[in-house]
Amino acid sequence: MDDAKLKLNSPRLLAVPQQAADRLLEAGDGECALLYLYLVKNGGVLDTERAAKEMRLAPRAIQITALRLERLGLLSAGEREPLPSRELPEYRAADLVRRSQADPAFQALVEETQRILGRVLSSSDLKKLFGIYDDLSLPAEVIMLLIHHCKEEYEERYGAARHLGFAVIEKEAYSWFDREIMTYEQAESWLAELARRKGLIYEIQRAIGIRGRELTASERRYIDGWIELGFGPEELAIAADRTVTNTGSLKWKYMDSIVRSWHSKGLHTVQAIEQGDRKPARDAAPASSAPDAGELERMKKLRERMKNR
Repeated sequence: MDDAKLKLNSPRLLAVPQQAADRLLEAGDGECALLYLYLVKNGGVLDTERAAKEMRLAPRAIQITALRLERLGLLSAGEREPLPSRELPEYRAADLVRRSQADPAFQALVEETQRILGRVLSSSDLKKLFGIYDDLSLPAEVIMLLIHHCKEEYEERYGAARHLGFAVIEKEAYSWFDREIMTYEQAESWLAELARRKGLIYEIQRAIGIRGRELTASERRYIDGWIELGFGPEELAIAADRTVTNTGSLKWKYMDSIVRSWHSKGLHTVQAIEQGDRKPARDAAPASSAPDAGELERMKKLRERMKNR
């Protein structure tokens, strides 16, 4: 088929803001684009159940896509419904034993988890592990990568002697679930992205003048958010410099307002920031008028009197 002959029909017009279209195209996320168009068509407020029914998707999929739209700055918290409670279901011990014995993949997962953590899993640990496997429907091989990752991160932060609890693993499992990391390939890709970000975060720390200490959880969230928006060390160094200049110290909320202002204007590089976010130049002082003939004559006489003294 010749693409040159393809064209849109002419239905009733649906207006999409240019900035929103640019962000959706830049993100390359088809699910976000579809949900955004659905919301524009239906008044802009998200009704998860209705959207799921009309778009033929699971409610959870709608909620996860809504979170991604929020990260793109195209949906506010007041326009989406909160996610359901983050609690895994309660499994009875007898049901857990029966179901796990009939599932070789889960048996292998239990053995590998015990090897990674260096201990026999308690009844509570087994219930959480099975909840991640059964309720979140994460494959066993993905969960293995997730637990390896949690173990490495935890030991790097707290040392090998500190006990890694399942609360940390459960929290990370929800994070992967929200990002729709459901295959081994997606998990490996995400871990590679995390490694890249880790190096980038270190560069950003140095660029904004933080040395000799770990970032706090709040500081890490700010930096993660700026990376999500597409900013790097050089751009954030400018934001930090302006923050310190204007406030006297590195105030994170103030710096965040600068960065998000740039993002809203589409300024994501040093060159774009310098060209598009300059402070307005002060009006030049008016040039002094040239002295008239009478003033010149008075100045001449004054010089002569000074010489004769």
